[in-house]
Amino acid sequence: MTFRILEDDKKDNDTLEKILASLNTTSQVKPEIKDYLDTLSTRITDLTRDYYAAILYLFTSPLSLHQRLILMQLVTIYPKGSSGIELARSLGISEKSKSIYRDLKFLRTQHLVSTEDIHPRLKLIYANAENRFMERLIELVKLHGRELDTIIKNE
Repeated sequence: MTFRILEDDKKDNDTLEKILASLNTTSQVKPEIKDYLDTLSTRITDLTRDYYAAILYLFTSPLSLHQRLILMQLVTIYPKGSSGIELARSLGISEKSKSIYRDLKFLRTQHLVSTEDIHPRLKLIYANAENRFMERLIELVKLHGRELDTIIKNE
C-alpha cells in the first residue's frame, strides 16, 4: 500500500512537472502564472514533507503510549482544552495517579502541549498549534479524523 501511494505521488509530481514544462514552452503564458505554479509546487512539497515528518515522529519518537494518546486526544478536541482529570478519565487512568501529570510535564517540555492557568489549582491543557508537528496533526485530524473524533467522543 505504501508503494502504491508513493507511485501515485510520483505520478502526480510527474504530471505537475509536465504541466510546468508545457507552460515554459508556451509563449502566451504570463510570468505571474509560472511564478504562482512554482510557488504552489514548492508549498505542496513542503506540506507533504511536514505531514510525513509529523506522522513519522508520532510513531518513532520516544513517547509512551499514554503520551501518544494524550496528544491524539488534545489534537482531536483542538481548539478546546482539557484538564488533567478529564484527560485521565478519558484515557481510563486513575485520577489519583500522578502518571498523567508526569506525561503532561514531558509533553510540555517537548513543546507539544501548552497550558493555561484557569485557577491556582486548575490548568487547561491544549495541543500546541505553534509547533509545526502539532499543527500538521491538527490539520490531518480536521480533514480526515471523523472516525477518531467519533471514537473519542463515544468513550
